[in-house]
Amino acid sequence: MRLLIEGRVLKHKYTTGVERYVKGLLMVFDKSRLKYDLALPFGRNNKYFQHIWEHIYLPLKSAHYDILFCPANIAPVIKPKALKLVITIHDLSYMYFPDAYSFTFRKYYGFIIPRLLNLADTIITVSHSEKEALTKYFPSLRNKIYPIYLGIKEEFLNCPLIHEKEKFILYVGSLSKRKNLMGLIKAFKILINKIPHKLVIVGIKGGTFKKIEIPKILKDIPSERLIFMGQIEDDERLMELYRKSSLFVFPSLYEGFGLPPLEAMACGCPVVVSNVSALPEICGDAAYYVNPYNINSIAEGIKRVLDDKDLREELIKKGLNRAKAFSWEKTAQEYLEIFHKVLENK
Repeated sequence: MRLLIEGRVLKHKYTTGVERYVKGLLMVFDKSRLKYDLALPFGRNNKYFQHIWEHIYLPLKSAHYDILFCPANIAPVIKPKALKLVITIHDLSYMYFPDAYSFTFRKYYGFIIPRLLNLADTIITVSHSEKEALTKYFPSLRNKIYPIYLGIKEEFLNCPLIHEKEKFILYVGSLSKRKNLMGLIKAFKILINKIPHKLVIVGIKGGTFKKIEIPKILKDIPSERLIFMGQIEDDERLMELYRKSSLFVFPSLYEGFGLPPLEAMACGCPVVVSNVSALPEICGDAAYYVNPYNINSIAEGIKRVLDDKDLREELIKKGLNRAKAFSWEKTAQEYLEIFHKVLENK
């Protein structure tokens, strides 16, 4: 099997969920000694140049391979006739939350995604929920769509537990509007005089997302109670935050998968998440669910878990077990099965 993997997102300045997924998958491919070549954009680290590289250079290079695997939503719009194309579509959030993305991004994805879905021999989604979302808009593609979950790094699964938590609530993720960060901050404001905890936010602005607006509400919250830490690339630092936090809250309006709640579970942190999209599928019975469109529901969920010691301990126990179900080794094995199946259908 001559396999070429497109690694464009590895050139991105910041690491978000898709970048972490690609790095995790390549890490376990390397451990399994899978033979593949990695295609990386050359020259300038410019996103427009990278897309030109994707659609012009990559098809030429892929002519020497059996399979081209594009793991990050985008692939060339043309391909050699004999080449098999496998693409991972993480979500269609640009369709559901257009205001969270730039005009250029929406138009580009709106033009290219339908063409890629028809061109691909196999489409991977990251959850059954996302497969259903795709088939809702593209019903004719159902039989070539396969859900494969993401994995969790072994370092997180083997994270030493801390039983005496610190007085802070943690959020980890991009600061896109669809992540509902403002909903979390508004819920925190409701609770600010009822709990002693700080709210710690880990994530970046910018990229393809429109920057969130910093509303007047922040002026009503003391700066020492609301901490923006920016992007954290180092896993050790991130695990330390997960381990120490009293509660992890993820009130996203939409997720194709949702890796941060699982990472928090693996580190022994109780989790509150939204009851929408893929999150109930991924988190199972190991999370406390809230309505992300209802600020009071978010606030009540946070207060309930912080106040109820038995509930917290139950969520921690269930979370540790739930996290063990997601390994990169299992993910990689399912991808290998897909690659072989694609070749058999030549």
